[in-house]
Amino acid sequence: MVGRLYKTEGIILKSTSFGEGHLLITLIAKNGAKVRAIVWGSRKLTSRKSGHVEPLTRVDLTLSQGRDLDTVNQAQALESFGPIKSNLQATAKAIYLAELVDGFANEGNGNTPLYRLFLNALRMLEYPSNSDVSILYFQLNLLNVTGFMPELYQCVECRRQISQGGHRFCIDLGGIVCDRCVPSDVRISPISLRAIKVLRFFDRGAVTTLTTLRLPAPLYQELRSVLDGSIRYWLDREVRSREFMDHMERQAADEARLRV
Repeated sequence: MVGRLYKTEGIILKSTSFGEGHLLITLIAKNGAKVRAIVWGSRKLTSRKSGHVEPLTRVDLTLSQGRDLDTVNQAQALESFGPIKSNLQATAKAIYLAELVDGFANEGNGNTPLYRLFLNALRMLEYPSNSDVSILYFQLNLLNVTGFMPELYQCVECRRQISQGGHRFCIDLGGIVCDRCVPSDVRISPISLRAIKVLRFFDRGAVTTLTTLRLPAPLYQELRSVLDGSIRYWLDREVRSREFMDHMERQAADEARLRV
């Protein structure tokens, strides 16, 4: 019995082989829900769907609902993100973002801001002049739209406004701890006032403002430590694609030094 047909726009997060000549794809739909679906025969040479369901492609799909997995009946690529796929470093970053979306998105529960955040991040990666900053921006706002936003304005213990002085960040408690509070049995690390200001800027600033933001290397590493740690804490696992992205960043840096 054929299930109910429905259409959706979405972005393919990943695909894996399924049986003989088929693909199992995972996508985030336009409403922000995660969908898994079978593309029958898509690995065959004669398939017309294979080029439309590649990972990191925005697509328009017609699907039929199944008991466990939906089935893709028609697929049309809307946006292929060619500049990303032709640049290995940008591809590594896009794969990292896709893994984060896959980890935080839920099947059956929509989250439209998550879809928009991911789409805008991919479009930013097509022009990678400041892509490292855009990754940080994405990480913070991913936590925001999925309900895990760290507290940046008040102490998570006493709820007092953060003032000048010693600043600390607690991943376990989800935000900044003032210098008067001493919570026990949690991990607390110093955080600079500059890092707090950048995180607040990411919270309040539009994505279009990122092109003008330049971060000194120590400040970038500090922000990365805070955000990577928060992502790992809420996912409760390591992000496997982070190592590949880091490798590509190191390779690009080595190549830049050789050109000097």
